[in-house]
Amino acid sequence: MTDTQSPGEARTCQRQRRQMLYIGLAALIGGAIGVSTGFFDQGDGSLFAGNFAQLKLPPMLALGLVASLIGGFIVLPLWGFRMIDDYKREHNFIGFTGGCLSVLAGYPVWAVLYAGGFVPPPHAFGIFVIAYISMIASFLYARWRL
Repeated sequence: MTDTQSPGEARTCQRQRRQMLYIGLAALIGGAIGVSTGFFDQGDGSLFAGNFAQLKLPPMLALGLVASLIGGFIVLPLWGFRMIDDYKREHNFIGFTGGCLSVLAGYPVWAVLYAGGFVPPPHAFGIFVIAYISMIASFLYARWRL
C-alpha cells in the first residue's frame, strides 16, 4: 500500500487545514476582545451580561475593539465564504438570512409585546441574542434538511 492521496483527498485535507486555521483565528480575535474588555474595563459593565451601559473603556482601546469586532463579525465571515465549497456556502447563506430575518421580525414583535406589558423593553443585547441563536438554528436546519 502507498500513502499517496488522490488530488481530491489532498484538496480536502488542505481545505480542512484552512478551516481549522480560520476557526483558530476567529477564536483568537474573540479571546483578545474578551480579555482586553475584561482587563481594561474601568466600570462595572459587561458586553455580554446586558449591562453594557456601565462599561467604561479607554477611548483608544474602544476604537481598537471596534476594529476587531468589525473584523470578527463582518470581514472574517465574508472572507471565509471563499474558502468553503458551494454546498456549505449555501448553508451559511441560509443561516445568515435566518438571522437577519429574525431581527427584522423580532424587534417589532418584541416592541408590540412590550407595549402590551408582556416583556421588558427591547434592548441591543436581546436583539443580538435573537440574531445569534436564530442564525445558528437556521444553519443547522439547512444543514440537516437540505
